[in-house]
Formats: sequence, structure tokens, C-alpha cells
Amino acid sequence: MNAMFAFPEIQRAGCARSSFAGVIFDFDGTLGDSMYVWTDIDRRFCERYGLILPDTYSDDIIGLGFEGTARYFIEELGLKMSVEACCDEFNALAYEAYRDEVELKPGARDYLEVLHERGVPLAMASSLNIKLLGAALEHNGVRDYFEAFNLCDDLNTHKNESKIFLASAASLGVDPQDCLVFEDIVPAIRSAKRVGMTAVAVYDEHDSQDTPTIKGLADGFIEDFTQLQ
Repeated sequence: MNAMFAFPEIQRAGCARSSFAGVIFDFDGTLGDSMYVWTDIDRRFCERYGLILPDTYSDDIIGLGFEGTARYFIEELGLKMSVEACCDEFNALAYEAYRDEVELKPGARDYLEVLHERGVPLAMASSLNIKLLGAALEHNGVRDYFEAFNLCDDLNTHKNESKIFLASAASLGVDPQDCLVFEDIVPAIRSAKRVGMTAVAVYDEHDSQDTPTIKGLADGFIEDFTQLQ
């Protein structure tokens, strides 16, 4: 049986349940205030290759990893480039920002410290690759708080599927129904809840148009992590 930990603060997010065996975090838009990086990269990339993004772009790629987004540019927008070369260019454009600029959202570092002090197993489930994710976590001094890193591209999946959440639970040795998940996008909330996890939605300005929907889907909602302190 999983060792359970008390989370009295999670009731302030509106959750009915307050004990879990492990926690799974997303990074972009959840722990990290990083979505502005991708808005800038999309603009620069499209200018460089003469691409025009459709109005549905944000919805089309939500939850996709690097490889999925690269395939979107190639298959949907006609980019003449290999998936690998496209991913390499995304990496090159993003790395310095993740290494030097991207900060955690308000209260996130303090909350990670609280969970670490409790001994709660923590996993990361991210659409980023380990180079960018590791750079951001090291820049913010929190990489060592995580026991496991589960990445969409490594698992050949995306946040529209539950595979990454099941893999994250397994990497912690925790049953899915005993996991607490923090996410900021609708598909990921759906995927986590589909396998019995408790999902808390974190507000992100980049996807603010989805806030009413995500509030209705999630088990709880926070504006930022200061609400849990």
C-alpha cells in the first residue's frame, strides 16, 4: 500500500480530498511562467520561414511535445524540414531563455520546498525536453526536489493521452488514484482525471480563455501557489 501524506492546504483550492501518495507537476504554464517564450519563438520561427499560423494554432498544438509540434509545422503548414532539424531549431531558440530568464510562478518554489520537507514523492510530466526543463529547474534551484522526469517525446505521447500520467505514477511507485496532479491545460486535466487522479488546475494568462472550462473539469483551482501557503 502507498504511504499517504496529508495535504490540508489543498482544500483551499476546492478539493474534497486531502491525502495523496505522490504529486505530479507540469512545468510550462503550471510551475514555470514560461509561455511567453513560446509566443516569441513562434513569431521568430514563422518570420524566418515565411509561415502563417492559422487562428486555430494554439488549440491545434496544445499538449503536444516538441516532436508533435514539429510534425504540425511540417504536415499542416508545409515546412520543408525534418522533424529532428525542426526540434533542434526550437531548442536553439528556447535554451537561453530557459537557462537564464524563466522564473517559477508566485509561491511555486516555497510550495515545492514544503512538499520536499514532508517527504512527498514528486514527479515532472512535461512536453519539454530534458535540456530545456533541466536548465529551467536548475536556474530556479529546484531540480533536486523531483524524483522522476517523464517527458512526452521520450514516451512518444502527448498531454491529450493519459500515458504520461500513468508513467509518472509508475516512476514514483504510486497508484494513479493516489496521485495529485497540477496542470494548466484542459487536455491534460482530462487525461489525468481519466485514470483516476485528482487534478488541480493552475491559472495561466496564456490560456485564460479556457479558465471557465478548466474550472469545471478540475477537482480544484488556484490562481497561483501562494494560495496553498
